[in-house]
Amino acid sequence: MDFYLISALSVGFFGSFHCAGMCGPLALALPTPGSTNQSLFAGRLLYNFGRTVTYSILGLIAGIIGHTFSIKGLQSDISIVAGVLIILVVLFSNDSILKKINGNLVGASYHVKKKLGSLLKQHSYSSLFFVGLLNGILPCGFVYLAMAAAVSSGSILNGGLYMFLFGLGTLPMMLLISLSGSIISIKARTFVNKLSPVIAIALALFLIHRGTILRNEEDDCCKKHKISHYESGRTVHNANRTISYKIK
Repeated sequence: MDFYLISALSVGFFGSFHCAGMCGPLALALPTPGSTNQSLFAGRLLYNFGRTVTYSILGLIAGIIGHTFSIKGLQSDISIVAGVLIILVVLFSNDSILKKINGNLVGASYHVKKKLGSLLKQHSYSSLFFVGLLNGILPCGFVYLAMAAAVSSGSILNGGLYMFLFGLGTLPMMLLISLSGSIISIKARTFVNKLSPVIAIALALFLIHRGTILRNEEDDCCKKHKISHYESGRTVHNANRTISYKIK
């Protein structure tokens, strides 16, 4: 597994501390489909599996966007652009425009939260799975961060795989919260929230570095192709001259 995919697990793991504050209350409110510990554990797993499925679907969508650029020879550019955009968002996170966009996203999630409320009243395995599915589309900065990295993959499958691994990275913390019945301490969440910009910048620099490497590889490939085409042309030209000489 290369560092690109490892970064998905890392972003998911550190992001889960942030999720503990945002989605923790929802995880604590999950109903239990049965009276046994097995049913409790299975229900919590289904909830988290639902989240991971949604993340994977978002990754496939991001991968489609990245693939569109990749087939046009722009995979390196999209990786660099994604990194630069992440840095800009971190630097201007208090900008009024970004706050307005975030506010609109939160407002748009009203219907999702309403549906979640009705699902939480149902004590079934299927309802827990659908709660997870809907939970995955709620506004979350770390999800957007991971999706930016998924776009830079330049591949539909790799985009989906990146977001799937991101979901797996969030699993330990979210599963622990839903099973233990307690949310991570405010002190720990505050620490991770302060660490969030550092994580975002680190991922951004990695994407920019990765894009630079891809660009160098693309340039080397183009040079080799030109040299091969030139040598092939010379071979054909010399062959034609030989044939012409023999005819004479």
